Amino acid sequence: MAIEQILDLEQLEVNIYRGSVFSPDSGFLQRTFGGHVAGQSLVSAVRTVDPRYLVHSLHGYFLRPGDAQAPTVFIVERLRDGGSFCTRRVNAIQHGETIFSMSASFQTDQEGINHQDAMPAAPPPDGLPGLNSIKVFEDAGFRQFEEWDVRIVPRDRLQLVPGKAAQQQVWFRHRDPLPDDPVLHICALAYMSDLTLLGSAQVTHLEEREHLQVASLDHAMWFMRVFRADEWLLYDQSSPSACAGRSLCQGKIFNRYGELVAAVMQEGLTRFARGHQPARR
Repeated sequence: MAIEQILDLEQLEVNIYRGSVFSPDSGFLQRTFGGHVAGQSLVSAVRTVDPRYLVHSLHGYFLRPGDAQAPTVFIVERLRDGGSFCTRRVNAIQHGETIFSMSASFQTDQEGINHQDAMPAAPPPDGLPGLNSIKVFEDAGFRQFEEWDVRIVPRDRLQLVPGKAAQQQVWFRHRDPLPDDPVLHICALAYMSDLTLLGSAQVTHLEEREHLQVASLDHAMWFMRVFRADEWLLYDQSSPSACAGRSLCQGKIFNRYGELVAAVMQEGLTRFARGHQPARR
């Protein structure tokens, strides 16, 4: 299914939208993919904002598992419309219950100071293994992501930073050219930002991975610069802490020119499945 279709919404009433079924024939998990509900929530917020504002941040909480075979209704609350910024709150609802709640902030084009961290070293995407060649993704049946070229940097090619507990790098891009609509590229990035980030907490726990119950709990993004989701983006990920059945993950997204286009923070559930007794260390 094309990303434009995945993110498209039907307007039911003023500030009320309905999203399509996730893709029940995809072979994915029974619950809704977090990036899908986050992306559609952002689209619903965008529909209520004047085009001169562009989204610069979002903060969302995954409250309940979504039903991948049921449509989602999005209710938008217009919290503020200012001269430079405006704010929206969105609740995503299935079967009468809120499954995701998000606040999004929008800003007009403005000028200020300018700096950024350097892009970390990473091998180019050419020649790296694709998502379908990695067993954990192949087994999950990630066919709905076939329109995306996703390549995870192998562990033996990572330039590990001393003192970091867990690191991962992922290149990704939309395979086909997308329309010249910056809002679509932002919403597409929100959609994809949830796919691999929580995996960065598991790369140093491979022997325990199959015993984990994993789910996104909350998700925050900041958008810094204009970019294209159909050009290669480097997702530099790390997990500074994991404890109490939860993992904190962070990511910086760069284009191939070394420009930081977005930053992501996420906390996810990474607790042992019921009945599993981990080996003591």
